[in-house]
Amino acid sequence: MRTNSGGQVRLRAWMVAGVLVAAGFLFARPAAAQVSFSVFGDVDYQATKDNGYAASNIPAGTTNSFSAPRLELFLTSTQGKLSFLAETMFEVGDANEFGIDMERIEIGYLFSDKFRLRVGRFHTAIGYYNDAYHHGRYFQMTVDRPTMVRFEDEGGLIPAHSVGLHGDGRLPLGGAGNLRYDAEVTNGRGSTPGMVTNLDDPNNGKMYNLRLRFEPTAIDGLVIGGSATYDVISASVDGSGEAPFVSIRELIFGGHLAYLENRIHVIGEYLFIQHHNDSASWTGNTQAGFLELGYDAGIIGPYVRGELAHFPADTKTNDPFFANNALFQSRGSSKSGVVGVKSLLSDYLALKLEGEYVHRDDGGTIEIVAAQCAFAF
Repeated sequence: MRTNSGGQVRLRAWMVAGVLVAAGFLFARPAAAQVSFSVFGDVDYQATKDNGYAASNIPAGTTNSFSAPRLELFLTSTQGKLSFLAETMFEVGDANEFGIDMERIEIGYLFSDKFRLRVGRFHTAIGYYNDAYHHGRYFQMTVDRPTMVRFEDEGGLIPAHSVGLHGDGRLPLGGAGNLRYDAEVTNGRGSTPGMVTNLDDPNNGKMYNLRLRFEPTAIDGLVIGGSATYDVISASVDGSGEAPFVSIRELIFGGHLAYLENRIHVIGEYLFIQHHNDSASWTGNTQAGFLELGYDAGIIGPYVRGELAHFPADTKTNDPFFANNALFQSRGSSKSGVVGVKSLLSDYLALKLEGEYVHRDDGGTIEIVAAQCAFAF
């Protein structure tokens, strides 16, 4: 009886190789991701003199406080066309205690310059300021964000954070420049102005947002754009977040212009927000805008900003969503001006000093002096 010893050897060799390959799949560790880690925060001082607001029964008074309001941990990682971002904020609330907020959680995939897809929680693509400046105050020229684009819990008028899908890209327009687009389908607004729908969409309806921008070749750094947003809000009538609810259809149209080159800082935005209360057959239009100008003269950067907000006269009666907005409750329809200076002491530390004057359309004024020490590591 003859045996094929060579064939048996080859068979055993293939068996060993197969076992080694299987072991490699089972026990091999994936390539370690390169994670970038940053820390942002600020320490502030603010003195406020409120001369009262008779129409809303706001009493006159003066306050002043030092604060250490926030500390942010910022993580990013990119592996080829795949990207990940997590922004965690330790922030002081009304009870003088720190709480933890997940401000952004994003997973992105870059198909090409013409299309990138992101999923998670992100800053909504409305206007320019909201997703150009995030939570680190170091990067802003001013102490605080313009009032109308502050975050939800600070009285801003827009849905600053959204949870859902975001697509964006850049389309070349020949020698004229580029057209950039952002398209989003996300959970809608919560039942109160300060609520972000991280887990549950109260009415199962989705918010739709589209932003278009033109970047002309002739003026490098200039951005001109507009956005349109549609949502249906199940607004809590008493501001508690609980029933009873009123259905409010919301349309937001915005325009913006920005130029941040050659040490020049120009950002201007306008918002038109229409709310329709179905049960009251009421439609109200809110308008807001700001213009921020600055010049980076090296170590010192002076800046000015003008703002305005106008709510319908019967907002409190017919619009339970904006009636519970912090901006409406504290300032109402108003105009304001900010003058200040920003000084970069190093690549990691910025000092700011500014004054603000607010005039309420229905009477009363607010005078604010603020200082900020913002860091980025």
